Amino acid sequence: MNIESKSNAGSKTLRITPLPPTLSFSEFSLRPFSPECSQLLEELKDRVAAELANEFSSLNYRLIRQAVNEADSLAAATPFPTLVLPVLAEEKARQVFAWAAKQQTIRSHPLALAA
Repeated sequence: MNIESKSNAGSKTLRITPLPPTLSFSEFSLRPFSPECSQLLEELKDRVAAELANEFSSLNYRLIRQAVNEADSLAAATPFPTLVLPVLAEEKARQVFAWAAKQQTIRSHPLALAA
């Protein structure tokens, strides 16, 4: 509630402005995007994937795209999916990068790991 007080030559005016209603959890529930929003989301995913492909150039683009798709699935469960998608996608890409590095180590030293 916002309360504003004014004083004019001895008389006071009190103006009370109600706060906007708070949102309930059910208003944040999953809802389908409109076709326009779906298109914008796909464009965002393409831009994020392109940026991650530049950052993690040693990774196969297919793995980066999979990381972005997984991040999109996680982001869809939040109230603001487009806000958290880039950060989740980067986190997923870092996990994929670590996994790929571990796989490369395993492939280059198969006998050392078998002992």
